[in-house]
Amino acid sequence: MQENLGYACIAEVPCVVVNVQRGGPSTGLPTSPAQGDLMQARWGTHGDHPIIALYPTSVQEAFELTMVAFNLAEKYRTPVIFLMDEVIGHMREKVVFPREGQIPVLERRKPPKGLDKFQPFAEDDGLVPAMAAFGEGYRYHVTGLHHDPAGYPTLRPDEINRWFERVFAKIEQNLDDILLYREEDLEDAETVILSCGITARAARAAARQAREQGRKVGTLTLQTIWPFPEKVVRDLGSRVRRILVPELNRGQLIREVQRCVRHPEVAIGGINRLDGGVITPAQILEKLEERSWPGNSH
Repeated sequence: MQENLGYACIAEVPCVVVNVQRGGPSTGLPTSPAQGDLMQARWGTHGDHPIIALYPTSVQEAFELTMVAFNLAEKYRTPVIFLMDEVIGHMREKVVFPREGQIPVLERRKPPKGLDKFQPFAEDDGLVPAMAAFGEGYRYHVTGLHHDPAGYPTLRPDEINRWFERVFAKIEQNLDDILLYREEDLEDAETVILSCGITARAARAAARQAREQGRKVGTLTLQTIWPFPEKVVRDLGSRVRRILVPELNRGQLIREVQRCVRHPEVAIGGINRLDGGVITPAQILEKLEERSWPGNSH
């Protein structure tokens, strides 16, 4: 399956891949939640390439972000991974559907008809090449090898380097459009709980209870997990004292936070669970009560 994903990356095929995570490795815990595929979503297929991965926290968001995923795939001509937790995959919640005509639908950019020469990977009008569907009048070559603008295999360093520059740039230069996240009570927060998926629900509940106890706690919920919102997290680390990262794995998301937050006075702590259960608000509150976290100054 990762081979096919890698093929989609190099051929710039717009598609959405759904991964409803559960406990592993192998058959592991087939009907129990886990968040162990975060790094797999970014680095699972071989080779260097950008990827977009979205992560819902509820059934409503699963519906809404699915539409976003397809639109991003079409707009940027790229695979989009839709990560979800087993709990949300089996959950029943109210979903509010938009009215007819309110669903945003972005179409892929197509070449004009009648071109004498169509190059499916050429930078003609921007970083995202036009894409003609098979049978629409243009024949072109699609390969998993590095290719020239016409789609044919190449070993020319200038063409290979330019391909890498372009496919990364089409994501990196549009982060304002791709990055989705939710901030709550960050204006005066001294401690922030950074999380995603089902864990974010416990984080928000714990933050509300902590606020009722007079503690300045806020939350940052990531809906776009890749590209990682480095600037957002870096800026957050410049104004808070502690960042807590609860996750259903041995510590994948926290490594990205540690990479981005370099301020020596910011304590970064984690809560990890792999036994098939979810992290509860009580566990988060207990962690918040600790005066210091291992390896940190606060």
